[in-house]
Amino acid sequence: MDDMTRPCSGVNNTVVGVPENANYSSARQDDADEINLVDYLRVISKHRRMIFWICTITVIITAIVSMRLPKMYAAAVSVVPPIDILQKESGMAGGLGAVKSSILRNAMYVGGISDMYVGILRSRSVADALIERFDLGKVYKVKHGFSVVRRILCERTSVKVGDEGIVTIMVEDGDPCRAANLANAYVEELDRRNKQLFVGQATNKKVFLENRLREIKQELSQIDSMLSRDAKIKEMLFELLTREYEISKIEEAKSMPTIQVLDRAEPPEKKCKPRRTRMVLLAGVTSLFISVAAAFVRERFTRVSFGGELDVVAQRQGFLH
Repeated sequence: MDDMTRPCSGVNNTVVGVPENANYSSARQDDADEINLVDYLRVISKHRRMIFWICTITVIITAIVSMRLPKMYAAAVSVVPPIDILQKESGMAGGLGAVKSSILRNAMYVGGISDMYVGILRSRSVADALIERFDLGKVYKVKHGFSVVRRILCERTSVKVGDEGIVTIMVEDGDPCRAANLANAYVEELDRRNKQLFVGQATNKKVFLENRLREIKQELSQIDSMLSRDAKIKEMLFELLTREYEISKIEEAKSMPTIQVLDRAEPPEKKCKPRRTRMVLLAGVTSLFISVAAAFVRERFTRVSFGGELDVVAQRQGFLH
């Protein structure tokens, strides 16, 4: 009987032993995690004075610097092409059907006219005109170097195109009134250069039509030697060119605005920079992480140094014995 019961007792002991070891390992792991957390908190508590002073000094310095930074104001103006230009663009795409016409018109409008406006606004000629008009070299306190003044103006100017093709011009300046005046002046310079481009295009068109009408007149002077069909074609062409020529003269002479202003820039009431609260909060959080990391580095070096001293003492004691 005793022999029969021994194997069974051994099996039971083996099966029961596995979960006991697993529970013991899990308990040791939990204890190790708890000890690590306690060690981290102990290190932070040990160096709390250093962490406190680093954060406090950083926040105070950031607050002082932010108070000394000059206030900046942002003024914005929004413009779109005139209705008659859009009608011309839509007329050019009118023969492609409703869907294709809409797609082409949107591509021509957003990708063509608005991008042209952005290119003009960012041009050097527009920047130079504004620099001279507002004496920005004196405003920015730059005595020499026109390119430096131009770079500062470019950094303070933002030109964006919206989804609907609306062009928004935003200018930052230390004076709210000058910020609004600069933004509106951008629109005036854009309109002036648009007129120059359109007038030049109309002039070129008129010159071409004049030359072509002169050629048709010479051909019509020999109408008796032409076939009746050719004569009718020449007469129709002459009437068409004459009508286009009159239109080109009108386009060359008119001085209507080439852009439409949706919202004129007005002097802003609140500053846009500096954002002191955000600067102080960011400095506080950043300094907290850096100071905690410095505390752990300092603790590490302290332990390594202390461990080395213990090894030296142990070696000396062993030598004496």
